[in-house]
Amino acid sequence: MKTQHLRKDNTCLNCGHEVTGRFCSNCGQENVETKESFGHLASHFFQDITHYDSKFLTTLKFLFFYPGLLTKEYISGRRMSYVNPIRLYVFTSFVFFLMMGITGAHENPYDREASVREIKERESMVIEALTLRDSLRRGLVRPADTASMRNRAEVLMIMGADSIRNSAELYDSLQESLPPHMREDWLERKIQTRTLEMRDKYGGNMGEALEEKLVHHYPKLMFLLLPFFALLLKWFFPRKSWVYADHAVFSIHIHTFIFMFGIAGMLVNTLLDSDALYGWMVIPVFLYVVFAVRNAYQVRLDTALLKSAAIVAVYALGTAVVGLGFILFIFAIT
Repeated sequence: MKTQHLRKDNTCLNCGHEVTGRFCSNCGQENVETKESFGHLASHFFQDITHYDSKFLTTLKFLFFYPGLLTKEYISGRRMSYVNPIRLYVFTSFVFFLMMGITGAHENPYDREASVREIKERESMVIEALTLRDSLRRGLVRPADTASMRNRAEVLMIMGADSIRNSAELYDSLQESLPPHMREDWLERKIQTRTLEMRDKYGGNMGEALEEKLVHHYPKLMFLLLPFFALLLKWFFPRKSWVYADHAVFSIHIHTFIFMFGIAGMLVNTLLDSDALYGWMVIPVFLYVVFAVRNAYQVRLDTALLKSAAIVAVYALGTAVVGLGFILFIFAIT
């Protein structure tokens, strides 16, 4: 990177001390001209994020080609030669989610089929609702079933017709008009009401709005899963010389690799245009975890394989539980 010219004045602009070299010995600020070009600003930004120089390239080399050894280097105290794990993770995750938004990798390839299926289901709901209403008018329903049948017909009409607005309020009023024993249970009523509120707000774009919220908040979910993965590592590989923070560093390196591998996958998929690629990427990621565990914790390959499989299984289960709670949270606030 081209350096800026030194100032003729040797007084530090930051702290006022005399500068004898390029950097102030008191505060560390570089004593250079204050007017910067856009190129300098961009270079400083990238350098501050990644420490782009031999550190970044060395870090990438160890991360990709020597699984687990980058963690060992960091824990042993050899840190100046590599990018800080948290700094690298933040930068990589930023690029990953930016790429996801640009390439549309989060989109469901079956969205169009799902939309057609949803339309057919709604059409069926309307037909069923009209049939029920006709049965009520013609007196073909027993008196005891009249109220529940009418409620069912109205709900189907609400769910099936996009033209109806304020459907959530209508649904609540219909529920309140029924005797307590004929109303929907509390949970189903809450879900039904929330779904109708979202449809009133977003119309036919309800699914897209929910998906956009999920993608937007997904990085927050990862900050919950990172320490969980580190906790699993601590349970499966108890080491007296390793504190929890050491396992956390390993967890950060693993997730950073996954993000970088995902970025590469998205770039390749822009050429192949095959969503099956993401499914096949799971295999090399798992193998990477196995060898990283073997090198970082100095265990046999069979031990690394079995424990890695167990960790991934528990992690997947925990991710499903946390993810479900996360989806419900997004569903509630959207």
